Amino acid sequence: MGSTIVYGAISLVICVAYFLAVDHFLMDSQGLDFWYLFRK
Repeated sequence: MGSTIVYGAISLVICVAYFLAVDHFLMDSQGLDFWYLFRK
């Protein structure tokens, strides 16, 4: 049970880091920024 929580947390961290990396790449290459949607 405990190991499942640990694996879930690690997977969540990896997903968030991957999302931020993709968002940064898109923002640099195409001028798009996911967070811009929330700043309007």
